[in-house]
Amino acid sequence: MSNKTTILAALQIVNREVRLIVGEFSSDFLYVIAKEEIECRGVDGYKIVDKNLVIKAIREAVSNISAKLKVPLKSVLLSIPGYRFKKEKRQFDRLLTQGVVTKDDIKVIFDEAYRTNVGIDYEILNLSCASYKINSIVYPKAPINEKSELLSCGIDFICGDRLLMYEYLSIVEKAGLKVLDVYQDGYSSCGEAALFEQSYNNYVVNIYLEADHTVFSLIYNGRLITGFTENSGYNKLIKTIVDRYALNYKNALKILFRYAVVGQSEGEDRIIIRWVDKHKIVHSLTYKDVQETIFEENQNIIENFHLYCSEIIKQDNVTIVVSGQGAQLQGLDKALSAKFQKPVRCYCPDILGAREPKWAATLGMFYQYKDVCSITAPMVDCVDIGTYRQNLIPNVEKHDGNLADKFKSITDKLFVDKVE
Repeated sequence: MSNKTTILAALQIVNREVRLIVGEFSSDFLYVIAKEEIECRGVDGYKIVDKNLVIKAIREAVSNISAKLKVPLKSVLLSIPGYRFKKEKRQFDRLLTQGVVTKDDIKVIFDEAYRTNVGIDYEILNLSCASYKINSIVYPKAPINEKSELLSCGIDFICGDRLLMYEYLSIVEKAGLKVLDVYQDGYSSCGEAALFEQSYNNYVVNIYLEADHTVFSLIYNGRLITGFTENSGYNKLIKTIVDRYALNYKNALKILFRYAVVGQSEGEDRIIIRWVDKHKIVHSLTYKDVQETIFEENQNIIENFHLYCSEIIKQDNVTIVVSGQGAQLQGLDKALSAKFQKPVRCYCPDILGAREPKWAATLGMFYQYKDVCSITAPMVDCVDIGTYRQNLIPNVEKHDGNLADKFKSITDKLFVDKVE
């Protein structure tokens, strides 16, 4: 187990929001240091509608994070929407000239895999080795230093839309950041530690729900078996509120997450909000109004989810989780459980500082990047680690006098508020 400390940053650009989180890997444990959420109207769904607004939002998030860390943020891991997501598996063989498996041999196989053509409109986002085979024995992890003449690797290809990836990359680089690696959000959410561990000897269906898209992933024994993307999300519910009450998107979003309960057709006839329109007419909205407005559309969403998952949920050893921003919708787990006739859990990461479903994808990038780097190359810090460590040391001024006076000077600076 390595004791090296590495500082990583993960950036996610989603519908109307930029999310940035910084974590520290120390002794293989992840600690969240800082995070930022910046509203951004430059992204509509997965499409970039105003590059300048996105760049501005990224720079604002980076500036805020850098101020908290007291050191400039230089690079990030990038999560992009799961548009045109696909997974392929191919086998690669390598003769072992030294007669043993080395990290260099595996790196050569990964380098060859990255050169593989996966389609004219697709780009390889991530690679993972599903299995290693030597001497007719299959290993789930790299059999480093094991003797053999031939190594066979089953490589999983996670692919996404080429133009979309380059557009997002270009914007992040124009914002002044270097991109260490790119991940598809639904796939990276599967790498979040607690969710990943649930898949051993058990199938996990991960429904990654965001505003404009939903990624369905099937995980087993720590690897992605299959997955696909539906280009719709909880924006359908927001649209029903916007269309009926002529509210703006931001207010409709707040109403949906604060007051709506998925799966319920009725609510209390109690006013939750009043407003005056441009004609000075007073309007009001009750819990009952909200439930009646979204009910038909949320039933359609639940029916679609059941249709997509109906075959796999027939199995006994299946766990179903919902992650992403949509997992914060009230009543979603109960509504899906009733339809699936199986327990459904809205997943929340168990890491202090990021215990919200929306952070599953960014946290997952940390773990997946770490796993790949354990084979291919060392992890790269996203800040100047020397400066960062130096800033953690209290700057104690020199003080003449005895030991008691020196100690008092230190404790005063740490614990006593100065009164001017």
